[in-house]
Amino acid sequence: MVRLRRKQGGFTLIELLVVIAIIAILAAILFPVFAQAREKARSSSCLSNQKQIALAFSMYSQDYDETYPPGFFVDPTTSLAFRWEDSVKPYIKGGNVGGILTCPSASSRAYAYSMNGWLSGKSQASAGNAADTILTADGAQVQSQASKDKTDTAAYNLPRTGPIFSYAVAGGEAYWIPKPNFKSPKAGFDTATIDPTTQVDADLNEKALGQMRYRHNEGVNASFADGHTKYVRKNASKLSQWNPDFQF
Repeated sequence: MVRLRRKQGGFTLIELLVVIAIIAILAAILFPVFAQAREKARSSSCLSNQKQIALAFSMYSQDYDETYPPGFFVDPTTSLAFRWEDSVKPYIKGGNVGGILTCPSASSRAYAYSMNGWLSGKSQASAGNAADTILTADGAQVQSQASKDKTDTAAYNLPRTGPIFSYAVAGGEAYWIPKPNFKSPKAGFDTATIDPTTQVDADLNEKALGQMRYRHNEGVNASFADGHTKYVRKNASKLSQWNPDFQF
């Protein structure tokens, strides 16, 4: 009696290669989608952070004669340096390093937002069109701004943002086209836009100090003087959003 040998099941080498190729193609398609979804979630968290920061600014201003905190100052009696974050921390739950004052997409857990330098220490009324005046936004983190206070173990030596943006303070003229004259504001400069050739979109680059960090899909999250927040695309902000003196 002749016995028939059962053919053993299994994949051939060609079939395995085809399956692997299909999996690789699917992975190449889906990974960017997953990355974008993850960044979208981080951006939403960042936007929520700035909403709470804007609220903290509002509460601080109510307690201090409707005046914004200074972006940076040195106490003459103690010679200790303070930033706006130190002023608004009492109004923020979880305002420590790694909390509301940092961005989930930032390279460091330290401070990730900067304040509009033009509003530093000014009254709320100075904001003019508050709904269109930027208060805070994503900023570049650089090593020169790292905390050197060894007692602050959570933040010591971590790269962080400079306290203020340079777009509307002395020297900030270089960032705009056409270049404004901050000493003599003119309404015609309301449409001036940030010169892309001056922008450095990178952390740990000292040239980026005092500039926005476009870490959310080529844009930043920003809070405004009236308390609302929104996403601002790269190079989309106008001079009037930083220095209200240039509004019509």
